[in-house]
Amino acid sequence: MSEIVLMSDPAVTAIPVAECGEHLVDVRDHAPPLLVDARRRDPAGAFAHLREGVLARLLDAQAQLPDGLRLLFVEGYRPLALQRRYFEAYAGQLRADRPAWSDDRLHSAASRYVSPPEIAPHSAGAAVDLTLADARYGPVEAPRATR
Repeated sequence: MSEIVLMSDPAVTAIPVAECGEHLVDVRDHAPPLLVDARRRDPAGAFAHLREGVLARLLDAQAQLPDGLRLLFVEGYRPLALQRRYFEAYAGQLRADRPAWSDDRLHSAASRYVSPPEIAPHSAGAAVDLTLADARYGPVEAPRATR
């Protein structure tokens, strides 16, 4: 098995980020076939946005699932301030559990679970949190925010 490379690894952070030109689209416009979980819903509906190409790949993946299974979309786009809040909260939990760890070690450990804000793909609409659901889960589509 190959080594796990963390989002905070210098090999990752050295990759330049370039705008791809894809628009953010609302996944709720494509539900079904995607189920959309409303628990991460925000007033502006940002959670439900992804880059067009990411959504296209999700819809393709959904089409290839066996009968009875569906993708359950949890969260896509995350404003930078929210990404920072998630990262700092998790790093704070780690610091409380391991007060002897250096800042660098805490940053690296936190990046195993939450992408550091300075490179997080969620903040570009280029990442998605999702899981699988079956027919027992039922529809959980979040209502669209009014525009």
